[in-house]
Amino acid sequence: MKENNETCTYGAPLVAYRDKLDTAWNLYQTCCNHWDCPRCGIERAKQEYGRIVSGLELLHNEHGKIYFVTLTCKGRDMPLAEAEENYMLWTNRLLTNLRKHAKKRNVFWSYVQVTERQGRGHPHSHILTTYYPDDIYVRDRVLKYSKKEQKMVLTDVLGSDKLQKQIVKAGLGNVYDISVADSVRATSRYVAKYLFKDSMKTRFPKSWRRVRYSRNFPKLPKAESEIDYFPLLRASDWQEFGNIAITIIANDNATIRADIEYYLLRNGWDGLLKFK
Repeated sequence: MKENNETCTYGAPLVAYRDKLDTAWNLYQTCCNHWDCPRCGIERAKQEYGRIVSGLELLHNEHGKIYFVTLTCKGRDMPLAEAEENYMLWTNRLLTNLRKHAKKRNVFWSYVQVTERQGRGHPHSHILTTYYPDDIYVRDRVLKYSKKEQKMVLTDVLGSDKLQKQIVKAGLGNVYDISVADSVRATSRYVAKYLFKDSMKTRFPKSWRRVRYSRNFPKLPKAESEIDYFPLLRASDWQEFGNIAITIIANDNATIRADIEYYLLRNGWDGLLKFK
């Protein structure tokens, strides 16, 4: 397991782990899952990135085309406070209506939505989904670089009067874009990379979600573990850990150093300690 040496802003607990065939324990700080934590925000983004890319590939293999929808919060003249207060309500309303429409047409419904702030601070979302409106049509053709073909190709710009009507009805305005992902892997990575932008590390209103999934969006598969884990949550955990640990390998992290000093060294632990 790799981690950086920064300290978690929110004090995520420590965990010791080792291969079951090894005697040395590795000590690391878990992820607090807060996006605005300089250390754990990156770890959270990596987890979500993996789920988005692998999940969309699975959906594409099982259900066919993946559609790429972009939503932009309405009106340059809308106060930021109004957008922050209502954006979640508007997107919930839209997604609920689209889900009902998909069910009515017997279209498989699954999606991931990534939301970021635009330069003006207002929300802007990318949605990758199995859903498509039944009145979709080609409204234009433009030259666009295709990562799949590695060259400029004529690409269909799609439109849907029903989708636009639902977007307006939900409160989001009338600016939208919908296209077919020509390369699901490339498009999913493009969207997932938004999770690493600096704008994602700022505080979002509690009602917003940087990334959200439908309930049936695939989860990352759990690997079978050949590793022993030892959570260090209480002083008694450290005491028990100190009785079994002969060698400890730890990142040079201020929190880890302080806890080792307080819970182990001051209590007479005399094993081999290595910082990396």
